[in-house]
Amino acid sequence: MSKSLIFITGATGYIGAEVVHQALEAGYRVRLSIRRPEQATILKNRYPKYASDIETVVIPDITQREPFESALADIDAIIHVASPLPGTGTDLKQDFIKPALNGTEAILYAALKFPKIKAVVITSSGIALLPIATHMEVDRVLSENTGEVFPVDTDMDIPDGPEGQQTMYRISKVLAHQAARDFIAREKPSFKVFSTHPTLVIGESRIQGSAEQIDFVNGHLWMIIQHGMPNPPPLPSVWVDVKDVAAIHVRAINCDAPSGTEFIASGPEVTWNEIAEFTKQEYPEISKLEPIYDGPNSKADAANAGKYLGLEWRPWKQTFRETVEQQLSFQDKVSK
Repeated sequence: MSKSLIFITGATGYIGAEVVHQALEAGYRVRLSIRRPEQATILKNRYPKYASDIETVVIPDITQREPFESALADIDAIIHVASPLPGTGTDLKQDFIKPALNGTEAILYAALKFPKIKAVVITSSGIALLPIATHMEVDRVLSENTGEVFPVDTDMDIPDGPEGQQTMYRISKVLAHQAARDFIAREKPSFKVFSTHPTLVIGESRIQGSAEQIDFVNGHLWMIIQHGMPNPPPLPSVWVDVKDVAAIHVRAINCDAPSGTEFIASGPEVTWNEIAEFTKQEYPEISKLEPIYDGPNSKADAANAGKYLGLEWRPWKQTFRETVEQQLSFQDKVSK
């Protein structure tokens, strides 16, 4: 019996690389969407043990439906990770909304032409479940499957700098997630559609090759550990290991959850003060983070991952330890 074939977008990114690894480990063959032909060699070299189970297809523009229609033959399920991140560009509509929203719709509508496809798992974000105006510096609880629709003004004034990048990213995630919900209601596809909503994704990276290549959230955490807590803190206190995020995507393919189920990906609750105490104890030579934080701490109701997927979150200290030690390993390489 041949292995099931999974189509994965975003395979060259931080989350996507871990998704590919876990899909291969779980016994799937994978067909990976890439933007440039030379990326095929990089991906096959990244997983040498599974090179014979890896196919690639070049799709330069994920907003177009036709390339996906050519790429989905014989596919059993889709994991759609690709989406713009903060720093992608400066134009809200072209750099963020178009690839996020149109990319989601393109792959969903292309999938309608292939009866063999049984599930499409989409990487959204925890911020897709919050109004655009919600500030990072407030207590909040993320909840699954509320169905709430958030108004978005795509002509709003966008501030410059990091705040503007985050705003454009949040808008793109809210609109893309709503597009997926609307697709389910309108088309009633034969395949299931699931959305994953990671909070702050940290942990060991499969794509980082140097200190300078650190992922966005890992980079912020690393900066805070080394320099202490800014006021207000730039990140809420909800974290998830990239390995758990990938596990949700892969396990959802064959789960018995109803179509439309949303999976918040957020690990064990941990406060900034606990993080400070842990890093000061285990890494006193680098940690400047003091356990004096008295601000808000966010929470997430991530019950569906346990209910439908049987997922047990990785211990937070293990995740933070792997995150820190990977960065220390790059420092060691530079000093030698």
